Amino acid sequence: MIIVAKQKLANKKKKSVDKGISTFFTAETVAVVGASNNKGKVGYDVVNNLAQFDFPGKIVPINPKEQEVQGLKSYKSLLDYSGPIDLVFIAIPAEFVINVIEDMGKLGIGYVVIITAGFKEIGAKGAKLENQLGAKLKEYGIRAIGPNCLGILDSHTPLNGSFASRMSIKGNLGFISQSGALITGILDWSLNEELGFSRFISVGNKLDIDEVELIEEFGNDPQTTAILAYVEAINKGKEFIKVCQKVTQEKPIIIIKSGSSKAGARAASSHTGSMAGANTAYSAAFEKAGVIRANSIQDLFDTATAFSSQPLPVSPKLCIITNAGGPGIIATDYAEFSGLELASLSLETIENLQKELPPAASAYNPVDVLGTGTSKEYEIALNYVLPDENVGMVLLIITPQGMTEPVKTAQILIDFHKQYPSKPVAAAYMGGVDLAKGSKLLKENGIPCFSFPERAVTSLTGLWSYVKIKDSQKALLDKPRQFEVDKNRVEEILELVVNKGRVTLLGSEAIAVAEAYGITSPKTNTAFSLNEALKYADEIGYPLVMKITSPDLIHKSDFGGVAIGIKDGEELKTKFTTMMQNARKYSPQSNVIGMDIQALSKVGRELILGASVDPQWGHLIMIGSGGIYANYQKDISFGLAPLNGYEASRMLEKTRIHKIMQGVRGEDPDDIQTTKETLQRLSQLVTDFPEILELDINPLFVFKDGINAVDVKITISKDLAMRRFTQ
Repeated sequence: MIIVAKQKLANKKKKSVDKGISTFFTAETVAVVGASNNKGKVGYDVVNNLAQFDFPGKIVPINPKEQEVQGLKSYKSLLDYSGPIDLVFIAIPAEFVINVIEDMGKLGIGYVVIITAGFKEIGAKGAKLENQLGAKLKEYGIRAIGPNCLGILDSHTPLNGSFASRMSIKGNLGFISQSGALITGILDWSLNEELGFSRFISVGNKLDIDEVELIEEFGNDPQTTAILAYVEAINKGKEFIKVCQKVTQEKPIIIIKSGSSKAGARAASSHTGSMAGANTAYSAAFEKAGVIRANSIQDLFDTATAFSSQPLPVSPKLCIITNAGGPGIIATDYAEFSGLELASLSLETIENLQKELPPAASAYNPVDVLGTGTSKEYEIALNYVLPDENVGMVLLIITPQGMTEPVKTAQILIDFHKQYPSKPVAAAYMGGVDLAKGSKLLKENGIPCFSFPERAVTSLTGLWSYVKIKDSQKALLDKPRQFEVDKNRVEEILELVVNKGRVTLLGSEAIAVAEAYGITSPKTNTAFSLNEALKYADEIGYPLVMKITSPDLIHKSDFGGVAIGIKDGEELKTKFTTMMQNARKYSPQSNVIGMDIQALSKVGRELILGASVDPQWGHLIMIGSGGIYANYQKDISFGLAPLNGYEASRMLEKTRIHKIMQGVRGEDPDDIQTTKETLQRLSQLVTDFPEILELDINPLFVFKDGINAVDVKITISKDLAMRRFTQ
């Protein structure tokens, strides 16, 4: 009997070759634990959806109380089924889920979708249960989606292992979502919009499989040509960037991120920390990863609509054809705001339009066929605009007038797009009942059609954004430059700081760290008494600068904590006493250590450079307009370390100050190349020393030739630093 039982168990474990997480979409036999005959139960919907939407494999209901579920033979447990099982769906109370995982482990079943809720989303008790579930999954090497999820849908298998009420139209868009409710809403909307999806995946609590693995899987899926995602948090920051950089070489990724907060920024002590926040970090990460960030759910799916059917444009030059001046102007404004350009039509195109359109029509871009325009006028415009080499994409706008022919015009646009398939087109049918049939015809034939021109522009902008991402991929993947630096010197300084029980470097120490990484700085010494201040002043030479040294006082100029151009010892004595008194009066509880005595630098263009740590993404690097008004101007740009030359250039070019640095009003240009190298040196510093939590250089003076970092602040993590020095 024992031998027979073992052989029976071995037979159950036999299954097809493991295809990794692709098994979720290619499973031949699926079991539903919690399968039910009762409508209103999740287990009923999962079995019903698998059956009614023609899952081609075998469905194995598991319910200890039923002999048959929805016409299918039911089994008391997974152990009672004699054949191999590729994938399990679980829809039973949370406290029983681990028992099912135990059975899966015994049978060697490697994949599960845990639809069941009642885990960490309900509080401490649920979190404890989820931790136990996670441990059990690891013990058996079982890969899981969920818990607390809607399920999964694949329109090509087809497989609907969810409790959604519908199945998507077969299409090429893959959607990953932390919100199951969002999936059901989008699914219903997509049916009305004639928009097809390849897969919908609800990741729920992401106990095991998350968006990173699924993006990689969608990247390998031939049925998915564009990847969409709704995320509330990304926990594997570096892996996310690496995977997305690979996938976006072939497919666009469009993500909407919710839950960004500025709460962390309010607690930050540095300029950089206060101007960076979770939202900033995600934007920088998405840019480094090559991800298009959508600002709203509407933007997400408007952008996706174009990717589902339109080619990538060769240029951002947009031509607008309209029968109403106002919407044409709105579309023009929004296009320029979004980063598209209004195409300058060729002289030949303009002359042909002037010859064939009514005399009052506009032959320039936007091409206005007038409110009296019929399908004939739209046909004339498309006939000359689409082949124009100056035009990269076309937006057709219709408003309902008495002579408007929305269906005929839609068919003309469809026919012309077939004739010129390499140029993307979109339409804005601005109306309701009168334009419904034309709008439906366009959508059925793969032409993005929207109610308003701004949405159509957003759709086309997404295509051009992806073109730019693809063009920048090679530059983004270049390795960061490694400068010759004195890493040992920095280690010595940080070890000294840790041994003294501090987390904030003295001004002279921070300057020395910058110098060790090739960032030019003025000679600086920290004086702990007036006599030391006089001594260092004699060594450095007058005139000089004196600054309060305190880990608690960031904005020294607010209370007169900086004296510039001290001429001699007598002035130094007076300033020393006055500044100490002002500091203690301004903030009695602050720890005033002494004074930084610094060589006077010539004045240059004031920039701010900085770094701060984001828990998900690592070091955020910042550059922008500096000086005492840096926090108010907020002319800044962020990037994620490590930075290569391309990224450093892109960051600087995003700032308003960059234009001025190139030379205006007859001024010589600033040393932009050294500025960008300084940004890369800063990136290398914080990459080499992850214990640096916050770093500010403000101001960084930029000259015609060279730079000078006159004020540097550094705060470190004592715990991380201790690990370095106790290894």
